[in-house]
Amino acid sequence: MDLISVIVPVYRVEQYLNRCVKSIIQQTYRNTEIILVDDGSPDNCPKMCDELAAQYKNIKVIHKVNGGLSSARNAGLDICKGKYISFIDSDDFIDNRFIECLYNLIVKYEASLAMLNYVEVKDSKKLPQIKTRKAIFYQGKEVEKAFLKLKIDSVCVGLYHRDIISSQRFIEGKTSEDIPFNFEIFCKAESFVYLPEKRYFYYYNSESISNGVLDRNMFNYLEFRRNISEYYIDKDNELRCLAKALYARAAFGLQCRMSFYGVAKELDEGECKRIFSSVFKNNKKEFYKEPSIPKSRKIIAFVVFNFYSIIRLFRGIKK
Repeated sequence: MDLISVIVPVYRVEQYLNRCVKSIIQQTYRNTEIILVDDGSPDNCPKMCDELAAQYKNIKVIHKVNGGLSSARNAGLDICKGKYISFIDSDDFIDNRFIECLYNLIVKYEASLAMLNYVEVKDSKKLPQIKTRKAIFYQGKEVEKAFLKLKIDSVCVGLYHRDIISSQRFIEGKTSEDIPFNFEIFCKAESFVYLPEKRYFYYYNSESISNGVLDRNMFNYLEFRRNISEYYIDKDNELRCLAKALYARAAFGLQCRMSFYGVAKELDEGECKRIFSSVFKNNKKEFYKEPSIPKSRKIIAFVVFNFYSIIRLFRGIKK
């Protein structure tokens, strides 16, 4: 059995860490090395990591100065030995066949990478039933199309052949770093297999950096989507339209967050609204024509861009 490296960044997750590691230890695929990267966590996580490593021989621990999620993942990539690599966030957890399913897909289709689906959960004791699905195999130009069509953001739902990652690393100092990482991977991958089974459990944490008011870091998401859209300006028309639709969708998502949660003190709400409206206006034709975007999101987009002041009023009442 090929060795699979599972990289887990650890920072201020002492109440979730054991659950995450336990879900990896209990995998039906047994040949794994688990790399816990203590990113200078100020709580009990460093001690917990060392205790877990003492308990399980396949766990390795890196203790480093805090540098953020990308820095932690890069530290794990620098020492991992596996033929295949997986990334799991430490407040999430996985189904016990998560790695086995991904590995079997890569071997069966001789693919560069494989991905499953995820489901958001609030209670680890109440998990949805996993429904069996059929795998979809992509080759050649269809791989890039799949990246855009499936709106693949997170690296946590995938298994990557070591060769496809090579010396590539995550951009440090920015959030939404999964997008440019995956974009580079999908641009050079010759094959990709996707199985829409929800075997990754994304834990909804109200204190997570991905929740709350709109802040400056969230503009990284818009920036990365813009970069991808610009990349396809003079390329295949279908890919260009998909990229523009996702750029508009990014602006729509940020506009929604601002509508319902407001903005951080360092931001000007009027300027943010102008930026999002401009992006959406320039790409809305592709957004509304794209069949992979649910009709419900298209309706919400119409509302938040045309009746923002009313939504903002309700936000004030709610507070």
